[in-house]
Amino acid sequence: AKQQRGLPSGVMAEAAAEPTDVTEAATIRDHGDGSEVTSEDDDDRRELNEQLGEESSAWLLEESMKDLKVATIGNVDSGKSTLVGVLTRGMLDDGRGKARAKVFNFSHEQANGRTSSIAQEIMGFRENGELVTLDRPGAPTAASRNAMWQHIVSQSKRIVTFIDLCGHEKYLKTTIFGLVGLCPDHAMIIVNANAGFQRMSREHLGIALALRIPITVVVTKIDIAPQNVFDENMAFLHRLLKSTAVRKEPFVVKTEADVVQAVQGVAKDKVCPIFCVSNVTGEGLDFLRTYVQSMPSRLQESGLFRNPTLPAEFHIDAVYTVTGVGVVVSGLVRGGKIRVNQQLLLGPDKSCHFIPVLVRTIHYKRSPADVVHSGQAASFSIRSLDKKHQLKKASFRKGMVLVDPALQPKATREFRAEVVILHHATTVRQRYQAMVHCGIVRQAAAVKDMSCELLRTGDKAIVTFRFVYHGEYLVVGSTILFREGRTKGLGRIIELVDESTVDDKEWPLHGLKGERGTATVKH
Repeated sequence: AKQQRGLPSGVMAEAAAEPTDVTEAATIRDHGDGSEVTSEDDDDRRELNEQLGEESSAWLLEESMKDLKVATIGNVDSGKSTLVGVLTRGMLDDGRGKARAKVFNFSHEQANGRTSSIAQEIMGFRENGELVTLDRPGAPTAASRNAMWQHIVSQSKRIVTFIDLCGHEKYLKTTIFGLVGLCPDHAMIIVNANAGFQRMSREHLGIALALRIPITVVVTKIDIAPQNVFDENMAFLHRLLKSTAVRKEPFVVKTEADVVQAVQGVAKDKVCPIFCVSNVTGEGLDFLRTYVQSMPSRLQESGLFRNPTLPAEFHIDAVYTVTGVGVVVSGLVRGGKIRVNQQLLLGPDKSCHFIPVLVRTIHYKRSPADVVHSGQAASFSIRSLDKKHQLKKASFRKGMVLVDPALQPKATREFRAEVVILHHATTVRQRYQAMVHCGIVRQAAAVKDMSCELLRTGDKAIVTFRFVYHGEYLVVGSTILFREGRTKGLGRIIELVDESTVDDKEWPLHGLKGERGTATVKH
């Protein structure tokens, strides 16, 4: 076991050297600020109980929406997009890319069969558990997708959104953005029964475990895998899940009763269900559909979303220019609720400023809506209320948010975090640079100060980071993931440093090259 040094409170790591060479995983204990709400008289207690009742009812309203987000991850050519196409369209694959063609966003993805962007598809279930499908699904065009989504939303009691992520190492940053920024409730690790659990699958598994996302393993292509190869890969999968780095009990689902047991085990964070399916013959798909329908929501348990009664906060993950409409932003409501004609602040831009904007129209699941709540993904048509700042697609960047003016948002350039190093070949010290992922924020940051001299794999410390290029909108308590090549670390923000108190505002832009302990950032 690795020796662990410099333990700060509130951080817990699960790091182990296993013969399977799985990426070390870490978790951070959720903890508050230690403060207790007290009242000195009955009136205060009564008021507090009323407030808690309102908050509970608001969360119950969100639970009634029954909107679940599932991310598909795994190595390239494992069948992620095909599985999403088969599940959401209620069809079988032909073995030559028929199902995945309905999921891909771009023509070059269809040409080489590799996902290079984040695709989202939905599947709906009626009250009796029946899958909602279109009688005559059209060609995969924007108009047909809009019609299909609107039909599913109007006919469904429960909606499951699949987030199809990239498997190739070249697009790892896009996959991390999907796992960190889009806040999935569950992660499905897709494994090719022929190839087994490969290197990028281990990378994705380590990231999902570090972010404390419940995992489910789906073994595909069982119809073409030789029995001896299938048995070897399943045995390796069992050893991997039981290892000290993962610590999950593998549970192969073979019957309807097993599905119920798997759902209960995942809710208690004890087991990792394994489904063996074939997208061509349909074997095992019924059990997987039943399982997906019964998956519990983690809207409250994840700690990623604030109460709908609080001021609004919306994280932007994509920007579009629509003819006749103007600028449209899509993303995730992380707190509060947003209505049509509501005024919000957009930012921070490259100069760290926020500008007032007006929400003109709202679309939820490609259908018009009047209001969206915390935990829901939506699209807004917005316009600027400042005549000096006209909105253009080029004026947006990664990390921008829409927030209620009551939050008085500020751009943060420097922050402190409790971190643990999950994997690093050498040492981390001052002036070390890495790519920091925090929600939708993705920017290079340098280590300005540490509570110890250097860090190696498994070590923990309090580290001060400073963004290299510009400030970002951050919130205390947010989880950060930083990487440089294969280096990975996990942390939680504990303090935002006021820029007015920083002496050297040009750090680390000067004197960085050639310094010992620095590293180039691999985007």
